[in-house]
Amino acid sequence: MNQPDHNTDNFAARRKAARRTALWIAAIAVAIYVVFIFSGVVGK
Repeated sequence: MNQPDHNTDNFAARRKAARRTALWIAAIAVAIYVVFIFSGVVGK
């Protein structure tokens, strides 16, 4: 049987939410990395 069309909309929405979450996590990781490097430069 074919799946209803609303599942493709749900899949697209979940993919968009997952991408947004991954981008936020990446941004936080980069921010922590920059702060770590900056603290090493200023600490000397």
